[in-house]
Amino acid sequence: MEPEAKQGGAVRVGMIWGGVGGVVGFLVSLLGSLAGLVAAAFIGFSCGRRAAEAERGRRKGALAGLVGGAMAAPVFVLGASAGTLAAARQIGASAMAQSLSDWMGMEVSAEQAWDLFLVSVAFFALLQAAVLIGLSAAAGAWAGRRGGPQPP
Repeated sequence: MEPEAKQGGAVRVGMIWGGVGGVVGFLVSLLGSLAGLVAAAFIGFSCGRRAAEAERGRRKGALAGLVGGAMAAPVFVLGASAGTLAAARQIGASAMAQSLSDWMGMEVSAEQAWDLFLVSVAFFALLQAAVLIGLSAAAGAWAGRRGGPQPP
């Protein structure tokens, strides 16, 4: 029963941390996409470390962290993007347009402001996924080195 319990260790850890990350990403991203980026770093580090521990003896730490991070990233990004969209909906496109008009010194319509906002959400989603997966792999490698020799 032991081999069955350990089967899919990094995938299982990634799914768990993806769910946790989705909720955390949603709540933190209500403050903005930059806050979601910081949360992605913490979720990625925790996920990678735990994935490496779950895969000890079967996969190298970095590969386990990469697998865990790749499983967690889509759910985290969806949660963080939804949080950002919920916050923007409360602000409203006309308020965003007015802020952009004041900041840029030119007239920006509400539709243009909303389009620009959606592009920024997509950009931050990609950036958050890259940070989460990268830190997850790095944390997995770090945990693998700390835990002793891994099989080839």
